[in-house]
Amino acid sequence: MISQNSTSKLAELYSNACGLDMRAIKPGNVGMHSKSNGLCVDDFMKSAEVSVAPLLEASLTLGERIYAAVKATHEAVSTNTNLGIILLAAPLVQAWIGKKAEQSLQKSLHLVLGSTTVNDAVQVYQAIRMAEPGGMGIKQDQDLSDEPTVNLRETMKIAASWDRIADQYSNNYADIFSFGIPRFRELVDRWNDERWATTGLFLGYLARFPDSLIERKFGRLKAREISDMIIPLEKDLYRSDFPGRYEEKLMMLDHHLKCDRINPGTSADLTVASIIAAGISQLPGHS
Repeated sequence: MISQNSTSKLAELYSNACGLDMRAIKPGNVGMHSKSNGLCVDDFMKSAEVSVAPLLEASLTLGERIYAAVKATHEAVSTNTNLGIILLAAPLVQAWIGKKAEQSLQKSLHLVLGSTTVNDAVQVYQAIRMAEPGGMGIKQDQDLSDEPTVNLRETMKIAASWDRIADQYSNNYADIFSFGIPRFRELVDRWNDERWATTGLFLGYLARFPDSLIERKFGRLKAREISDMIIPLEKDLYRSDFPGRYEEKLMMLDHHLKCDRINPGTSADLTVASIIAAGISQLPGHS
């Protein structure tokens, strides 16, 4: 049975991760550090506030959980602020709800992703249409304008080649468990600052994995170019004992990306999901 105290802790984890998403310097993304094109920090904070209750509702299926959280966001802010975060967070929550005391979060997540249904896919398609993410295009198989005919994990496997969030569904969150969680914990331990650890993790994702939102909007070569450009700064920041000395360089990069309307949104979503997963994995299982 899930205790109210455990649910409250999970709500805090989610809210904290979404708050770090806004407080950390993440070049090209919305944040308190600088304005962004047509997007507002208050909208992101409101989205986190209204999406947490449906996201944590124990009685919902995975598809219902995603749809309800996206619907609550849409009704509150009428813009796509957190679709990627919800898509990544919902299976983690589902895994935590079903996790036995002796199970790891990753094992429970594997079971969740392996048991998705066509109805889950229908609900998620509805949520994605509502959020209207950028650069999706038209696909030959399981296009968003059609009703899905396979389960949610299968639809995500099809989308994995152009969307790294979808890829997590097919690879059991390999990027998050093998890189995101350990890198975030390492940086928090070293710097004793979750905000800078969030920046370091974001740069780590962007340097290692060309951002799929950039790729959908500007092409694969541009996404690779941005990642290659990030690598030297990411390495310097990672090796530093005082990340604050790189703030000016980060802000210059932020200005450059925003002038070109380049938003590494997938990297930001993976960062938030990794912080959530790092917290959930330390919560006790259920009897």
